[in-house]
Amino acid sequence: MSHNPIGRNDPCPCGSGRKYKQCCKDKDIAWEADESGNVIRRVPMSEELAEAMTAHMEQLKGHYGRELEDDDLLFPDMQLEHIEHQMSQAMQQVGIDPALIYAFEQTGLVVSEQNQDSISDVDLAAWYAAIEEYRNRAGLPTQDYPLGTVALYGPDETTTTKLVASILIDAQSEPIQKKFFGDHVDDDPQVARQVVEFFREHGVKKSVATDGNIGCPHEEGIDYPLGDVCPQCPYWHDQPEF
Repeated sequence: MSHNPIGRNDPCPCGSGRKYKQCCKDKDIAWEADESGNVIRRVPMSEELAEAMTAHMEQLKGHYGRELEDDDLLFPDMQLEHIEHQMSQAMQQVGIDPALIYAFEQTGLVVSEQNQDSISDVDLAAWYAAIEEYRNRAGLPTQDYPLGTVALYGPDETTTTKLVASILIDAQSEPIQKKFFGDHVDDDPQVARQVVEFFREHGVKKSVATDGNIGCPHEEGIDYPLGDVCPQCPYWHDQPEF
C-alpha cells in the first residue's frame, strides 16, 4: 500500500493542535497517511528498549534450544495483549526504574535522552505524567528532572546579548542547549516564547534562571584563545570568575 506524507500545513497528527511543520516535522517524526486516511507513525527504538529486547531474545534461545533465526517469532505462543506484560518483565530483569516501567505500560513508550527528540510533545507529556502518577501513588518524592536552566551573558552586568537555555534530563546527563543572541535578548518576547516551547517539548518539570548576567558572552577557545581573557569584554576581567 502506498503512503502519502502529511502536509506541512495539516494539523499535526500527535494532537498538539499545531501545524505539522511547527510540531513533529521539526523533530523528524515520520507521520504518514495511507489511502484510507489512516495515520501511522514510525518511532525508533530507544537504548533502554533495545536492552530489554536483548534480554528477552537471550531467553528465547532457551525456548528454541538454539540460536535465533530470522523467521523466529519474538513472542511465540503469546496473544498480542500479553506482549506488553512480557516486555515489562524483561525491563524489570535489566533493572529499569519501576516508574519508567509503569510509564511504558501506560503509554507504550520508553523515553530516553537519545530518542526524546523523535517523540511528539503530546506523547512526552503523557510519559512524564505517568511517571509522576507512579511516584505519587508510591509515596515517592516527585522529581525535578527534566530540569530547565536559563543563563544570561553580556559584555557587562547591564546589557544581555546572549541567553543559553539548557535542559538536564537527569543529574548525570549532558545538557541539551539552545543559544540566543541579540541586543537585550533577555527582554525579547520572541526569545521568551522559544525558550518556553523548548522546555515544554522536553517535559521540563522545574526551571531556574540567573538573576542577571554571569559572564562574558564569548567562549574561550572559540572566540579567543584558551587561557586568555576576552579582549572584547574588559568589564569581566576583574570579576571573581576571571
